[in-house]
Amino acid sequence: MSFNVNDIITKIGGNETVRNLANKAGLGVEHAQTVATDLLAHAKETGGNLMDSAKAIAEKNNLPVDKVEGMAAGLGATISEKASALGDNASTMISGLLGKLEGTPLGDMVKKLDKDGDGNPLNDVADMAKNALSGIFGKK
Repeated sequence: MSFNVNDIITKIGGNETVRNLANKAGLGVEHAQTVATDLLAHAKETGGNLMDSAKAIAEKNNLPVDKVEGMAAGLGATISEKASALGDNASTMISGLLGKLEGTPLGDMVKKLDKDGDGNPLNDVADMAKNALSGIFGKK
């Protein structure tokens, strides 16, 4: 899967998000689009986060660091908010699916995988996999 910063911006609200960030930073929308794109690309290239990228992007775009840090913080908050909403939606969908399986042979099998009884066997399966891999590769 390729990394396309414009796709990410589109997925977190596109022009509306960029317009909001531009207003908060006191930049034009096109300038804010460039800064947001540069922040995401730099963070991806360096393996850092958006705040770590702010100084380099401020220098590149000849902007005060505090404006770019403000954009980085806003962009990071928006991404976190969208990721949280996606996780909530996925959890709701899984709960609904598990509810439909209740009382079926597959539902009974899934119920047995839910070791902690919270209604979500996925976290328990992930823990089992993590523990199995720890045993194979040894703990650090």
